[in-house]
This record gives sequence, C-alpha cells and structure tokens, in this order.
Amino acid sequence: MFHLLCENDDDWDNDTRMMAVGYEGWLSKASTCFLLMTYGEVFNATDALFSVLQNKSVDIAFCCQRISDTMAIMCRLREDFDSFYIKFEERCQQLGLSDASAQSDQPIRDRRRLLFYSILENICIQMKTRFAHYGKLSFIGLVDTRKFEHMSKSFDEGLLKSLAKAYLRYFDFVRLKADLTGLYSSQMIRQTCATPAQLLDFLHCNDLVVTVPEASKLLSLDLTLPATTASVERSFSALKRIKTYSRNRTGEERLSSLALISIESAHLMSLKKDHKTFYNDVIKKFVEKDRRMDFIFK
Repeated sequence: MFHLLCENDDDWDNDTRMMAVGYEGWLSKASTCFLLMTYGEVFNATDALFSVLQNKSVDIAFCCQRISDTMAIMCRLREDFDSFYIKFEERCQQLGLSDASAQSDQPIRDRRRLLFYSILENICIQMKTRFAHYGKLSFIGLVDTRKFEHMSKSFDEGLLKSLAKAYLRYFDFVRLKADLTGLYSSQMIRQTCATPAQLLDFLHCNDLVVTVPEASKLLSLDLTLPATTASVERSFSALKRIKTYSRNRTGEERLSSLALISIESAHLMSLKKDHKTFYNDVIKKFVEKDRRMDFIFK
C-alpha cells in the first residue's frame, strides 16, 4: 500500500507522501522484520494467557498455572534464539529485506541476540511484577458457579482462609460459610446461574440478599475486583493526559493553561453555570488592556 502511494505521488498531499515514504522505508528494514517476528513469538503465548485471564477469572489456580506456563515459554524462547534467527534470515531472504551497514565492532547477529534477550527479560520481569500477588485472589473460587456441585460435597476451607487474610474484618465467616453451603446445595442455582454476576442478579430478583447477606457481599466483592492489575490512577490520571497532550504541542503557555484548567476544573464548571456574567467579566478585562482599540463608549 505504501509503495503504491509513493508511485502515485501526484494523487496525494505532501504530508501523506512523506509519511508513506517513511513507513515504506521502515518496513523494508531487516531490523523491523526482526522486531515483528520477536513480538510475534511473544504474542503467540501472551494472547492465549490473556484469553484465559478474561474467561477463567474465577478459577485463580488455573490462571496462576497458565501464568507460570507462559513465563516458562518466555524462557524457552530465549534458549531457542539460534533456531529463531534461522527463520528470521529465511524470511528476510524471501522478502528481500536488508539493513544499511552500520559502523560497529559488534557483529549484527550478536547485537540482535542481545536485543532479543533484553525484550524477553523485560517481559518476564513485568509479568513477575504484575502477577506477584495474583494467587492471593484464590478466594474468588468460593463463588465459581461451575464448581458449586463439587463444593457442596467438599467445602474448601483454604479458600476461606485466603479471604480472611485480606478481608478478615469485613466478613462474618461463620455466617458466610453457612450462606455459601446453602447456595452450593441449591440445584436451581446450579442450573440457572452460570456466572457470579448471574447469581447476584438471581439473589436480587428473588429478594434473597437479606437471606444470604455475607454471600451477597462476597459476590459484590468479586464483581468489583478489576479485570486488570493496572491501577486506576495510572490508567486514567488527568496529569498523564495533560502530559501526553502537551508533548504534541509547543509552548510553555499551553502547558500552563492545561494544568490550570485541570487543577481548577471545579471552579471552571461553576463559571460555566453562570456563563453570561463570566463572559461579561472577560470582555471587561479585555477592553481594559493597553495597546488595544478604544472599545469603551465615552
């Protein structure tokens, strides 16, 4: 596509042509192919893990096992660099890709090996940090509706202990065990509720929340836990949005104005409610400025 844009440059504006030339040049490099193939190998493993974490979120033991398996795959990829590099060279030969010779005392294969190792090590470190405490959520298995029949025959006390470590003062554990035992033994619930969300809806629709208050509280906790371990502040920080926006703009005045708008957002909203007075005050300040035309009628 980029090649066609470059060949038919009369049909496109300057910005489009320059971007097409840049992207085509970048995609024509062997180093780009190396990065794409490296991350392709990584995503083959992490995509499967992502699917498990999204669809098996209540089965914490299974999720933890898949996390360990994925990290083991990362380690095996590191050991298989030689076979990976052979595939990379074959792909470059098929596509006719090459890199401009760079002045370096280190062979290109060794530099790419270091880059390959660095990428995999960084991913492993990030995964260890991200999922370091994931096992502490094992108490979510208490409301895994798919295991209610099994739990009705053999109650897992270990899951209650896991909950107690984090939320001891929020639950009456004697009452909670009684509530859960009643839910586990209900054949109607096992047949009609496939997820914790459906179970909580069932309790609300049938006015059973008061009957099993501790179990309802646990279900609410389960549905409140975020699907990702990224913090809310990191994902939705106003300061982060300001910095991202300001990096694409120039001038310190713009950055100061954005920061002021964010900091004084409550005051700005109050001014918008009485916008006529606000506009009049702005106009008054404007006409009082020096080196302006005389807007004041005398």
